[in-house]
Amino acid sequence: MQLHSTRRTLIVAHRGASHAAPENTLPAFKLAVKEKADYIEGDFWLTKDNRIVCMHDPTTKRVSSENIDLDIRRSTLKELKKIDIGAWKGKRFKGTTIPTLEEILEILPKDKGLFLEIKDEHPQFLIELQAIVKSFDLSPDRLRLIAFDPQVVRNAKETFPDYKVYWLYNWYLAKETGLLSNTPEEILKITTMLPCDGLNINPFPWIDVDFVKRLRAMNKDFCVYNVNQFDDTLKLITLGVDAIATNYPLLMRQKIERYFHPDFESNRENEWVALSKDNKILFRNRP
Repeated sequence: MQLHSTRRTLIVAHRGASHAAPENTLPAFKLAVKEKADYIEGDFWLTKDNRIVCMHDPTTKRVSSENIDLDIRRSTLKELKKIDIGAWKGKRFKGTTIPTLEEILEILPKDKGLFLEIKDEHPQFLIELQAIVKSFDLSPDRLRLIAFDPQVVRNAKETFPDYKVYWLYNWYLAKETGLLSNTPEEILKITTMLPCDGLNINPFPWIDVDFVKRLRAMNKDFCVYNVNQFDDTLKLITLGVDAIATNYPLLMRQKIERYFHPDFESNRENEWVALSKDNKILFRNRP
């Protein structure tokens, strides 16, 4: 199969540069841009007053500095904006609030894109999203819609036919049986049944050439999220991954560049081989 080069693999900042800033916040997304991520990724819900906001969980409890537990869908934007969701990550983030989708798009440079995870299955979500995408003139190359719920995937593709929509899936080993949550065969079959443009899954050891070949035969994109180990990144790049979502966008990009474009002067203490300017083979061996 044809392998993708490192330049063709998008680096997506998972919940922003969440290794150093509070996840799904403006500081995390601003840092992701500084760390040269191609896309940012965030999780979105619809508030009681029909505003789209960024938060991973359905409630604020986990990231609230005062352990305030508000249900996103049953709260207004004004109520949610009163909650500090940054202090848990460090004093310098104190006062950080839940961002709206509009606030995120306002700081997103024109050469960057957004992986937008639809957490909310309410039909009004897509109606509000349509209006925002139109108002910001967000082109298809700058937006990917992703969702776990197959019905949400169907609805998103129907609403946004010109935009790429990916089906999200999380592999895990069932505690009761020790077996995979679903087999690769089942996931590929479901993918063929959905009007999606690609599959976005978490890294798992059995993802291999055959799995990717079959995905490519369906003309589907191949994306992997929560990729925070370089060994996983290297394997996925050689398999031709289109995008990896990581908490460490800059660090991962640096490791990729160093691996595929090593410094000629580095690691020359022992054995090495190189070509001279006149194409002679130079070899040194110091065991």
